[in-house]
Amino acid sequence: MGENINILIAAKDDTDRECILTAVSTQKDFSVAGVECDEFNTIIKSERLKPDVLIFDLQPPGADAPILAPIIHRRSPNTSIMMICDRDDNDYAGKALKSGISGFLLKKADMNKIVPVVKIVNLGGYFVSASIASRALDTITFIKQFPGQVINLGHSDLVFSPIERCIITEIAKGLSDEEIAKYLNYSPGSIKNCLAGIKRKTGLKNRLQIVLYSLFYGLIKIEHTDIFKFNRQFVKDPI
Repeated sequence: MGENINILIAAKDDTDRECILTAVSTQKDFSVAGVECDEFNTIIKSERLKPDVLIFDLQPPGADAPILAPIIHRRSPNTSIMMICDRDDNDYAGKALKSGISGFLLKKADMNKIVPVVKIVNLGGYFVSASIASRALDTITFIKQFPGQVINLGHSDLVFSPIERCIITEIAKGLSDEEIAKYLNYSPGSIKNCLAGIKRKTGLKNRLQIVLYSLFYGLIKIEHTDIFKFNRQFVKDPI
C-alpha cells in the first residue's frame, strides 16, 4: 500500500459514477486508478490495477455483491471493497460482509461518508450503515473469529451435466440460444430446456447471474468470456 490510496470506481449509472468520482477527487491522498460501468471489466481491471479500494455501485439485474466480491478478492487479494446500494436489508448486508465486502453504504443515507469509509476499509476496518449496524455487527464478529472461513452460498455441491457445462461456457461467450443450438447440434428448444434446468438448480434468473455464478465457483474463467459480445447479447436478451 503506497502513500496514496488507489481507488477503482465501478458504477453503472452515470450520475452515481460522477457523484463518487467528485467525492474522492477532492482528497489529496486519493488517486483514482480507473472507472468502470460493468461487472466483467471491473473484474479484469481489479486484477490488472490491484487497487487499494474498490467502490462499487452495480445494481440488479446485474452484479450481486456476494458473488462478485470473492471473484475480485481471488484475483486481487489486497483490495478492500465497499459497496453503495439501495437495499436497507439486514440479511443482505450480512451476506455482503461475509462475502468479503468491508463497507456497506446506503445510497440515501451515506453518500457523504464515502471519503471516511474509503479510509476505514483501506486500514482493514468495517463500516455498516447505522440503520442495519446492529445485525451486521454479529456478522463482523463472526468474520473476525473465523477469518479463513470459506463462505458457501449453498450451491457449491451442485452437479451440472456435460451439456449444461457446455451451455454455460457458450453463454459466457455471448452466444444466443440459436447459436448455441447450432454449435452443439441441438434444437433451440433443447437449449432452452437445459437453461431452465440450470436456473432451477441454482435459483438464478438470467444469463449474467449464471456467468457470475460460474466464475465464482470456477466453472469458467474470465479469460474464456467474450465480454463485449456477452454484454451486447445480455442487453438484447437478458433472460
